[in-house]
Amino acid sequence: MDLQRFNTVVMNPMTTARDVIDVLEAQGQLTAGRADVSGWMLFEVFQDFGMERPIRNFEVDKSVNVLVAKNTPLAALLHPSVMPSSSPVFSTYVEWESKPRKWSKRWLELREQGLWLSKKDNGKDEIFLCSLANFDAYVVTRTHKPPKPYVFAAKSTDSLSFFENAADYVHVFCCSEKDGKKWLANILLARSYFINQERNTLSVGAQIYFALGHTESSRSAQQPLVDSPSGTTASTTSQPYAFEPGSLLSRR
Repeated sequence: MDLQRFNTVVMNPMTTARDVIDVLEAQGQLTAGRADVSGWMLFEVFQDFGMERPIRNFEVDKSVNVLVAKNTPLAALLHPSVMPSSSPVFSTYVEWESKPRKWSKRWLELREQGLWLSKKDNGKDEIFLCSLANFDAYVVTRTHKPPKPYVFAAKSTDSLSFFENAADYVHVFCCSEKDGKKWLANILLARSYFINQERNTLSVGAQIYFALGHTESSRSAQQPLVDSPSGTTASTTSQPYAFEPGSLLSRR
């Protein structure tokens, strides 16, 4: 699809990117001239910043930005079946746009699901740039007159209104095309890893809550309606804690 073709898809708060692609495929919008539709993904387009990002199949898009369906090699990289078992780490020198059209050479490091910036690779003066809990990798489509050929960005997935300083909302870098493609892939995968871990934690937490709630309800329903004789104590079975000791969610 391109910007000259438009299609309407009804979405609700739980509609995923994969749901939208499935609808477009069922409508025959993705098959014209192509036998394989596995490479199609939704892209979220931020026209104000001149950048876009692929929306993972399992993501629920909450934005009000333009959505575009594209056939892209990133579909294979971000497929749920190749989810990384750990968050990737990566580091190289890049050019960082510290101010509009002002570029500075910096050592950029991806670790601990965040981006760190320093003047030298020894990291003595490093600063924490952003967390991939709410930042993602973006392909820059509007030229920034960069000193290096490949431009990418890390931009918040939250609203700009959440930031007191607009400079903290988006960070733009450039480097060689070889390194740039690696940066884009690694940041996307690190963000995928975080989202997947978050989804699993919420899912397990919900199952534990339901199981405990169901157990407590069943036990209450089975309580006798008469008091135990004086001097006797009803036996109880110790229930395992749902959370490890020391957890903020453990029972006290």
